[in-house]
Amino acid sequence: MNRIISGFFIFLIFECPSVFAQHAHDKPTKHLKDSTLKMTDKDKFSVEMAIDKNRLLVGLNAVDIMIYDMYGKAVEGAEIAFNPWMPEMGHGVFTDPVLTEKGKGRYRIENIILVMGGHWELRFNINKDGSEDSIVFDFPVVRTTLEYSYIREDTPAGYNAVIGMKNPREELDHKTVTEDGETIKVFEMTVKDVGFEIYPEKPMMGWGFNGQIPGPTIRVTEGDNIRVIINNDSSGEHTLHIHGQKKPVIMDGVPFLGQKPIKKGESYTYEFTVSNLGTSWYHCHVDSAHHVDMGMYGAFIVEPRKEKLQYDREYVMVLDEWPTAHVHVHEGSDEEEMKNHDDHGAMTMHEGSPPEHLHDEDKKKKRDWYPKTYAPRNEIYDGFTINGKSFPMTEPVKVKEGERVRMRFINAGYQQHFMHSHSHKFTVVARDGAYVDEPQKIDTFGVGPGTRVDVIMVADNPGIWPFHCHMLNHVTNEHSYPGGMLTFIQDID
Repeated sequence: MNRIISGFFIFLIFECPSVFAQHAHDKPTKHLKDSTLKMTDKDKFSVEMAIDKNRLLVGLNAVDIMIYDMYGKAVEGAEIAFNPWMPEMGHGVFTDPVLTEKGKGRYRIENIILVMGGHWELRFNINKDGSEDSIVFDFPVVRTTLEYSYIREDTPAGYNAVIGMKNPREELDHKTVTEDGETIKVFEMTVKDVGFEIYPEKPMMGWGFNGQIPGPTIRVTEGDNIRVIINNDSSGEHTLHIHGQKKPVIMDGVPFLGQKPIKKGESYTYEFTVSNLGTSWYHCHVDSAHHVDMGMYGAFIVEPRKEKLQYDREYVMVLDEWPTAHVHVHEGSDEEEMKNHDDHGAMTMHEGSPPEHLHDEDKKKKRDWYPKTYAPRNEIYDGFTINGKSFPMTEPVKVKEGERVRMRFINAGYQQHFMHSHSHKFTVVARDGAYVDEPQKIDTFGVGPGTRVDVIMVADNPGIWPFHCHMLNHVTNEHSYPGGMLTFIQDID
């Protein structure tokens, strides 16, 4: 007997294997291996669940459940509404999972497609002959993989040490059109809800341009006419601000000044001629302290028509700090007021800075100097990233002996970072996109919030060398060393 499961279906997140401990039930029915048994909210039913491979992962999943009444009798012919839910994101999506009744109180749910990692709940509403009750199974850590592909090296001290993981950054492709005799480079990105890991077993929620954190690098040449189309397919309202570029105010991305925020399902087109050289970045300008903290940024590189610097390879490194305890909920628009917590999903509290979640009637009133007043923020920053990852998920800087390596550093966060390499010197060649008049040769350089620093390093000392922020509390994950803004310079043949 097949039934299509009704209700919302959300991206499913990781869950801890320890949830599925072995147990014994005093029930007259056949039990499920490695299952979890829970009572419904009003104790009308007990539900036993087992998951294929004992763990939910991003992608295709299936689960088995057995339902008993309050007397321990198997419940057959129940009506079951299934609603996968991401509490931090506060929303779900429609999908096509299928429920099949197997008899003797057993039901199988297949075609559960989890499109992102993070924290998920599997919510069930059970109705048998008018007796109705609900239950939630919690999965705090849904991952993309069961194994991590670490990069390891044998060290002179005799250890086989992890020095990072692959974490390549994508450059955004463009198409070229000609209009009224002018050539225009057209880029397009879509803002999406993102679930990802900042470091192993640490799921985070965010918004990403093209579903990536950081967003893809946009690389253009001085004098280019560009058009950037932003589509919003996320749970928030956004804009695009390209930092440090001269443009008309309606192309600057400041909400309520040059444009309205882009709502879900809407698009906005930014168009101007690129005039300012060098390393810069783009980010959302709606409730900036919140949305940039959710990962809404990426590199924007303007190449000169003729480069005067000489180098053999290049790295772009976007620095940021994260509040790992941040709890995100769906942002309701003025037209979609959410009256109670059921509209958001269950709130999940984490250790660290307590999230502040207010309904419209509790929020601070609008101030007369700005059209909208956003919720207050007071975060504790305890995660520190290079290109969206903390060690051991940062990617090593690979070099060959004698190479000149250009590194473009962008600080997308709110704290100062001081980058340092063991046994190498850096020559600072540009700041905020502009060539410096007197290049400095130093081993530690500061990158302030919103600023960019370009350096060239000569790979003149082969080996495996630490490369990290020298505010050493930034080389931690949730205050534990090592982690954070740590990577390695790795010589390759």
